[in-house]
Amino acid sequence: MKNLFIFLSVVISSSLMAQVTTVYNPITGENWMDRNLGATQVATSFDDVNAYGDLYQWGRETDGHQVRNSTTTSILSTINSTGHSDFILGSSDWLTVPDDNLWQGGNGINNPCPQGFRLPTESECEAERLSWTTNDATGAFASPLKLTIGGARSRMSGAIGNVGTFVGYRTSTLNGTQSRLFGISLTTSLMADRDRADGNCVRCIQDESSTSTLEISNQKKVFKIVDFLGKETNPKINKLQFYIYEDGTVEKRIVIE
Repeated sequence: MKNLFIFLSVVISSSLMAQVTTVYNPITGENWMDRNLGATQVATSFDDVNAYGDLYQWGRETDGHQVRNSTTTSILSTINSTGHSDFILGSSDWLTVPDDNLWQGGNGINNPCPQGFRLPTESECEAERLSWTTNDATGAFASPLKLTIGGARSRMSGAIGNVGTFVGYRTSTLNGTQSRLFGISLTTSLMADRDRADGNCVRCIQDESSTSTLEISNQKKVFKIVDFLGKETNPKINKLQFYIYEDGTVEKRIVIE
């Protein structure tokens, strides 16, 4: 029987002092962040309020607008970096002139994901959906991503609705002036169009470029392996271990047989 490697976290940056935690889907072969942007924990259920996370307008950077109780404005932005934290209302786009290059790949102008991560494409979300046991919120939570259904924010009123019954996950894919959204409800899931100014959840996928954190960690030399008590040990099956690399970065790893 083959061993399944689950990388629970990848790199602790010495400069940012922040840890990025990932999960791996062996069916799709993709690594994702283990929670939505803005979520304080990995979901314990599909309606776990602490795992809902923030609600982003398509293409905006992490400037504070995504916070669920952010203030609102009806003034559209003329530039792709607004310089404020208001959620922009009243139009299908928060920009006066749409810009299709804001969330494209890891080098997108306003990519809100941590370094080495990006917004997923529509096809990547569809592949995840097809790997689920059921095509609904239950299947979404049962998947390695443990997706939640934290509602959405209206571009017209700024109100947040459908919390606990529906969620839309942003993708980098566009369809004309609209964006493609990965929608999940209690009874189904599907891809659909969504206005760019609506507020929706974001789950980041690991970038496939050579600068992705997992590829970097795979090329680095292991200094030592320790258990959760900090005691040096050898590689073990079905045990949480910390791989410490010579450059000081740390990776949590579980090998499940």
